[in-house]
Amino acid sequence: MSSLSPSNGTEELVVHAVGPATEGGRLALSELARLAGGLQASLERIALSISGNTSRPGRRPREIVDAVRLDVVGFEGGSARLKVARTGQLSLDDLLGSALDALEAGLNSLQRDPSTVPAHFTPQVINGIRDLTGGISPGNVTRIEFSRGGTLRFTLDEELQRAVRSVQPESVQQMVTVVGRLHMGDFSPAGLRCRIDTYAGSVLCDFALDLRDAVLDAMDQMVMAEGRGEFDPNGVSVHVLHLTRLETVDSARPKSLDQLAQDQGIRPLDSVDELAGSPVDDFDEFLAAIQSARLDDG
Repeated sequence: MSSLSPSNGTEELVVHAVGPATEGGRLALSELARLAGGLQASLERIALSISGNTSRPGRRPREIVDAVRLDVVGFEGGSARLKVARTGQLSLDDLLGSALDALEAGLNSLQRDPSTVPAHFTPQVINGIRDLTGGISPGNVTRIEFSRGGTLRFTLDEELQRAVRSVQPESVQQMVTVVGRLHMGDFSPAGLRCRIDTYAGSVLCDFALDLRDAVLDAMDQMVMAEGRGEFDPNGVSVHVLHLTRLETVDSARPKSLDQLAQDQGIRPLDSVDELAGSPVDDFDEFLAAIQSARLDDG
């Protein structure tokens, strides 16, 4: 297994962009940022798979992000070559080297056989590679070459772009819980679907026949739903929730003014005199005490 040397070593990763967009040895800053960001994100996602972390939404573990973090150490303007190297020292398990090896092997495998998803190429990795190759076109960047140790390791081009777009990765599934208002029920035997509107968006759900009555009773109410969530390739948005449990959640319901008045024992006034309240005993003594206090303050 090969590895990427520390920033003061000799085996840097060189990213070479070729195409009309690089004429004159230049490269648009937006394209440079897209390439660098896409490479970094792909390495982080592959490292998550290598380290045994399950694919899930949320922030990536800090130790994994740090282990595969790269720095830009040079740019050759005459040929649009970007040089990057590891940020820190070589770790004991060299997660960065393993991630680069897996990325190299996976991309070369996809070019040979797009029907087989390579090891560690999770739906998030596939989605990221699609984005990374998205800018490849005859009028922009026609290919992106990645070299390590002076040897060309893999190339992003139109052939790989077509191969990655043809991949149908398996959906990421995990148990999730969503809270929202239940709407749009389809209770036909061939349907059995509903929609839950949450603060983050709508979630489409399906359910088995034994949950039909529970879903029907909870229509238009706030619910807590549990089940197997099938995530979009981005690994964040739930595409479909296969319900296994549903319960209603108590929520504040609007009441009319008459209902609120009745609950609080409030009734209409029979006379304006009722606003005066009960008479105050020894009112003259009360006024005298106030006047005395004012005189003392003076």
